[in-house]
Amino acid sequence: MAHFVLDQVAKWVLLAFILVQATSLQAHTDYPPPDDISQSATLTGEWHGVRQRLRQAGITLEVTQIADFMLNTGGNEQGGYFDGLLFPDLNVDLARLIGWQGASFNVSAYVIQGEGITTPSGLRGYLSPTNIEYSPAVTKLAELWLQQELFDNRLAIKLGQIEGDINFNILGSADFFINGSWGWLGSWSANLPGSGPTYPYPVPAVQLILQPDPEWTVQAAVFNGSPTGNDPEGNTNGLRFPIGQGALTFLEFSYVPEAGQEDTLPHAYKLGAWYHSGEFDSYTTRDTGEPRDADEDDPPPQALRGNYALYFSLDRPLWYESDTRSRGLNLFGTLTINPQSDRNVAHWLVDAGLAYTGLIPGRPLDRTGIGMTWLEMSPDYAAFIRTMDPSEEPDFAIPSHEAFLELTHQAVVNPWLKIQPFFQYVVNPGQNDFPPRTYPDMAVGGIRLVISL
Repeated sequence: MAHFVLDQVAKWVLLAFILVQATSLQAHTDYPPPDDISQSATLTGEWHGVRQRLRQAGITLEVTQIADFMLNTGGNEQGGYFDGLLFPDLNVDLARLIGWQGASFNVSAYVIQGEGITTPSGLRGYLSPTNIEYSPAVTKLAELWLQQELFDNRLAIKLGQIEGDINFNILGSADFFINGSWGWLGSWSANLPGSGPTYPYPVPAVQLILQPDPEWTVQAAVFNGSPTGNDPEGNTNGLRFPIGQGALTFLEFSYVPEAGQEDTLPHAYKLGAWYHSGEFDSYTTRDTGEPRDADEDDPPPQALRGNYALYFSLDRPLWYESDTRSRGLNLFGTLTINPQSDRNVAHWLVDAGLAYTGLIPGRPLDRTGIGMTWLEMSPDYAAFIRTMDPSEEPDFAIPSHEAFLELTHQAVVNPWLKIQPFFQYVVNPGQNDFPPRTYPDMAVGGIRLVISL
């Protein structure tokens, strides 16, 4: 079986390589005017001028289809898998549409397709191999917000249903990677209720963005504490707008040395933190003050108030090609820690990678990357699991760490089509089971298609 799956992975990678090379003769630095569909910004074109008229009125509609085709070895189950996401996104400039200066409105939706790889493969990891999978496949409301800019656009106030993972800890060099832990870190998903306000669960929130100088940005946001409300299986359609499960507050400082310069590689430094005001079960103590162990349900665990994380990220060019600042090599990475080990499953996480824009001669828009993430489990959680009776759970594992390595290449075939082969090697994929399990390491190979419709 393993030889068959490896053979299929090799075929997918070979197909991707052929598709990339077949487009190299059409590579160019800037796309020419859309005289034909191959050079149009979207697959469906301008809709006989409708799109242009909408833009002139301040209405921009973008529709993107993403599709992942994957094969894996290792883990709990092996096989071929698919996930897809249709993402319509409508943005309205209210100043242009109705004369409301500084105001904008946004609404988007998720049309999720397929099962992905996590559920059908029995994967029990916190570092999800793709950032668009969700099971079961649903159609749901995504973001819905109104934003007002003030003081010559130095301050923006956003109110509505907002997602945390597309607003905080964003690194331009890592945004094309496939694994779900890039951006919204796996340790945050492990420690926050319902994984926090990340895809596909935006929540009611208010966000402030202050930019006193083009190079400096301070942003803060208060999100509802649970993305599903009081029901862990709730809000599947995105229309419940849960309120009242505590508050998750983010604060982030960003320094962008080359802000405002066009056609340059990403360059940014970010320092941030979040605090959750809710209650978290202790892994060390019962509400009677006695030590807690995993084989007893009574008395219940002590309720601990609050939880927080700190993080630092960088995205720095290492080398530019001689004739431009838009092509070259970037280093990126993040370090985050949840210091309160007594209430967290994960303790700290570090990720790092290299991304090269324009590595292949004649293909200046392509991006190539390699990156890794290491997630260290909480020592207090590990001690809690050690108290389990091995005779009742003979195959469980003591929590230790989870990690992955990703290699990927995104080929820009034309303005509306990207083809992206990728490979991931996942270490210790059983940490998200309770209790954790010992599963073989997993190798995942696949191809992602990104189509602007």
